[in-house]
Amino acid sequence: MPESSSVPSIRRDHLLVTATLLIASAWAWWLVQPGGPLCGVFGVAVLWPALLVRASMRAGRGWLAAVLAWLAFLGPWAVCLEWVRHVSVAGYPALVAYSAAWPAVFVALIRWIGAGWPRLPWSVLAGVTWVSLEYLRAEVVFDAWPFHLAGHSQWGGPETMLASVGGIWLVGMLVVSAGGAVAGMVTRRVAAWPRAVEAGLPVLLILLAAVVSAPRPSEAPPLRVLGVQTNLPQSNKIGWSAEQQAEDVPAFLRQTKDGLAAAEADLVVWPETMVPGLGFEPATLALLRDIGSAATPWSRWPRAIMAAATQSGIPWIVGTPTWVDVDVVDGMLEPGARFNSGVLVEPGGATSRVDKVFLTPFGETMPYVRAWPWLEALVMDVGASGMRFNLDAGAAPSRLVLEYGDIGDWWLAVPICFEDAVPSVTRSMCVRDGRVAADVIVNISNDGWFGESDAGRAAHAAAAAWRAVEMGRPMLRVANTGYSGLYLPDGSTRQQTQARVQATDLFVIPRYGGRTLQAWWGNWVPRLCLLALFAGIVMRWRSGRT
Repeated sequence: MPESSSVPSIRRDHLLVTATLLIASAWAWWLVQPGGPLCGVFGVAVLWPALLVRASMRAGRGWLAAVLAWLAFLGPWAVCLEWVRHVSVAGYPALVAYSAAWPAVFVALIRWIGAGWPRLPWSVLAGVTWVSLEYLRAEVVFDAWPFHLAGHSQWGGPETMLASVGGIWLVGMLVVSAGGAVAGMVTRRVAAWPRAVEAGLPVLLILLAAVVSAPRPSEAPPLRVLGVQTNLPQSNKIGWSAEQQAEDVPAFLRQTKDGLAAAEADLVVWPETMVPGLGFEPATLALLRDIGSAATPWSRWPRAIMAAATQSGIPWIVGTPTWVDVDVVDGMLEPGARFNSGVLVEPGGATSRVDKVFLTPFGETMPYVRAWPWLEALVMDVGASGMRFNLDAGAAPSRLVLEYGDIGDWWLAVPICFEDAVPSVTRSMCVRDGRVAADVIVNISNDGWFGESDAGRAAHAAAAAWRAVEMGRPMLRVANTGYSGLYLPDGSTRQQTQARVQATDLFVIPRYGGRTLQAWWGNWVPRLCLLALFAGIVMRWRSGRT
């Protein structure tokens, strides 16, 4: 049967050609990942989905193309996630295999749907399908796996402001739909008008990015924050001896004191989990005081930091564990709950805190099996021997407030570690009753988990930066081992420290107002895409049966 002028070329090709296209797509994807050699180059970012869609078109069988895509993406994902090997030997291959499965599902879906609806533009099919799957991966399945999204590599480019309209999802849609359009136009032997239809979605998104104006800061006085980037060589959650604490914490305090001597600041911020002990809860500290010298190791460093904040005359935010409702049972301290917290220590001694509400999947909680402690312990023994998950999630998202007479009150959303990478989690901290009720997003993180992998740190920083554009508020990150930095709502990076160095930096944070569409409506783009994909699958399935 002759090929129609408007029907895409979907035919059985040599297996080697399809496999070559998929391998080229996978490594082109790796090139533009945060920390990669061509990160931010839009032309290469479009290349990998173009090759992926083209391979799907050429495939004779969708299931075989999916298997080949999974095999092709195993290598690049293994390189991106090499840092996991040092945390969990068993978890590393599992996470690589899981991550590579998503492009495989994408190939199978667009091959199957495209074969049934040959007049559907590949740009639309690819963009909608990819965003739907990316949303499921990043926010739904296994709680969340939000790193290495399609739009992450485009920070600072002309398309950045799309995130203020539809989040990181709309940026990813531009990248993948543009690749789909390239594949469709190269393949179709058609007139100019159908080619224009194929390019319609990416062109529309480019025009939208051009007309969305970047926000401007107000004339109000800025907030001056001294960020203290510590450089512990590995995560201190695994083990931090008393001897090492006696070296590290005084070094952090000296580092902070020297930074304050060199710059005038309104606030000091330390990274996540940099305070040994049981935290700053007044009732817990009172109990430890009543116990006497035997409990000094658990209260020594919180009290030292409170004294340093008092001496400095300005508030500090520090990352710390928090034990609440502590009791003595058979000579042992037993908490009613324990949290990963960010605590605001006022110079006068008062404290307030936010608790981590979204525990890191497989790092602080075990998705799905956490309801059965015995099963969770069994899985941990296999995947990460010696570790136990004993943190509680905070009751609800909350904020901290800094009360200044001269520069006005500043409301702070404080996502802790992984929370900054999940769009809906950060939004829940920033938005109240439809309005943005935070003036700045302050992320405290311990990126010591990444070991020697600066690419892993870059991926975390890249994922977090997009919250600034989405919420229309500055994002300040202060991370153990880096990257600490200040990211603005216009998609620019004002400052960023080097990785794996001990450093202090003064971040001058401007005040912004207004509300973005993404802050107002949340994840409306991926949810609409997911609804459209589900409807398409049902219609395609029904048409295939008739």
